[in-house]
Amino acid sequence: MIEPSHASAGSHERYLGIDVGGTTIKYGLVTEDGKILHQQSVATTDFSGPKSAVQYGLEFARLTEGNLNHLAGVGLAVPGVLDTQTWSLKEVVNLPHWIDRPLLEIVQQETNVPSAVINDANAAALAEHKHRQLNTQTLALVTLGTGIGCGLAIGEQDLSGDHGCAGELGHVTVDSSHDASRCNCGKRGHLEAYAGAPAVVARAINAFTPWEREALPLSLRQPKIGTREIGVAAEEGFEPARQIILETAKYLGVAIGMMGQIIDPSVVLLGGAMTFGGNSRQIGRDFLSSIRQSVRESTLKQVGENLTIEYASLGNTAGIAGAAQAAQHKGREV
Repeated sequence: MIEPSHASAGSHERYLGIDVGGTTIKYGLVTEDGKILHQQSVATTDFSGPKSAVQYGLEFARLTEGNLNHLAGVGLAVPGVLDTQTWSLKEVVNLPHWIDRPLLEIVQQETNVPSAVINDANAAALAEHKHRQLNTQTLALVTLGTGIGCGLAIGEQDLSGDHGCAGELGHVTVDSSHDASRCNCGKRGHLEAYAGAPAVVARAINAFTPWEREALPLSLRQPKIGTREIGVAAEEGFEPARQIILETAKYLGVAIGMMGQIIDPSVVLLGGAMTFGGNSRQIGRDFLSSIRQSVRESTLKQVGENLTIEYASLGNTAGIAGAAQAAQHKGREV
């Protein structure tokens, strides 16, 4: 359902942000200063592909505002590997009808206003960068979940790379041994093979195997456990679960340290579904502290001690806001 905001717009111009996911597509009307006035989520399967999804967004904007007179731009944020030469998706999960489609051309044809297509992690990074008023500084947003992504905002612009693969932190090598764990991409030793949610669960199950079922916390006696249950057990004082989480933090710290040495950002934020409660739980705070320590241990002092590492602030609205922001940047270029 549409949720109107009571915030003051500050301008009559509106930007439509569309954040595409494998399960849902989130729409939002955003002001020039980044406030989301209205938003709505729709099942991705309700659409046959990008054209119908964009058309729905325009209808959402028209119904919400009464007309499209103040629509100044449309931004589309998409997951996976976005080819920045053709503006088409090359590698993505759960979006078969979106692969190899000329996304920017489709958006432009449907909207007739300045349009932008952006990777969803980069969109979220742009929104967090603006929210923190970092101006010319560099921010990296690391998303933790089934996979590990990373959006980069340098100054007020996102960095996608020449082939759309900038920020693929989940595929940096953290273990170069010949028998390193195999990543879903087929290569060995990648960060996702150790710190992606399925890998964390696999390591946890292996660590918990010697324990009698009755000796495990209730949260770990379920037929199927995930990182949420591991976090609950750690918060309740089950040390093996805590050690799995801190080990995960060490792997992440090594990868973030590599990134820090290469692009030297001012801020790295952690977001996504696997933050173990973030700042609201002690295990989440310990997880963050361990990542910081691992970064300091693996980098030059000038990098590690000057790098701010925190949890992201904007949650699920970051993709909408960042997509709209990308469209706003495109409008300034026209």
